[in-house]
Amino acid sequence: MEDDPTCGPIIDDIAIKKLFTPDRPKDNAVVNGDFEEGPWMFRNTTLGVLLPTNLDEEISSLPGWIVESNRAVRYIDSYHFSVPQGKRAVELLSGKEGIISQMVETKADKDYQLTFSLGHANDKCKQPLAVMAFAGDQAQNIHYAPNSNSTFQGATVNFTAKAERTRVAFYSVYYNTRTDDMSSLCGPVVDDVRVWFSAAWRNAYGGLFGVGIGFWALLLVLV
Repeated sequence: MEDDPTCGPIIDDIAIKKLFTPDRPKDNAVVNGDFEEGPWMFRNTTLGVLLPTNLDEEISSLPGWIVESNRAVRYIDSYHFSVPQGKRAVELLSGKEGIISQMVETKADKDYQLTFSLGHANDKCKQPLAVMAFAGDQAQNIHYAPNSNSTFQGATVNFTAKAERTRVAFYSVYYNTRTDDMSSLCGPVVDDVRVWFSAAWRNAYGGLFGVGIGFWALLLVLV
């Protein structure tokens, strides 16, 4: 069958953006875990930006991350979608065929926590929504079930690092579509991804607890 010369794709509003990789926060092993750095997004773009497969972290359109699947994921903004925090997030499409991942720096045999926000883009996506979250050799199926006053929830995966670099990854458990047309792909939203050194949390809270006891002891002595 010959191609129809009277039809084809339409290209408009072309933009080129210089990307940079944000510095890794001191208290987070994940680079660009809030997804604030990413491709250019036109203000009148109501469908987000599709990020195709890219296995090279150095030239990824989502700095720090790679799309290691054969289907795209969607980069969304807070002007047209519900975003857990900040102005940008990632919506996972196509089930196991839409995976984002990052290799983070860790210390072998140390305990860590992978934390992230899981949400609904408020784009009429049919539920249930769930993600499979990976951290090293740990994998956890997390369903979206927020309270009635929120469109997102926090999630945690505990793991012990086996090497100096650990892979964290996410994909949608289900193949979701929108309720208004039952054909447009959609899925759970992931944002604010962090990998914490668990001992830092214990030390931080322990330090605050110790300071609190010292303060009250000093106050009693003065009284």
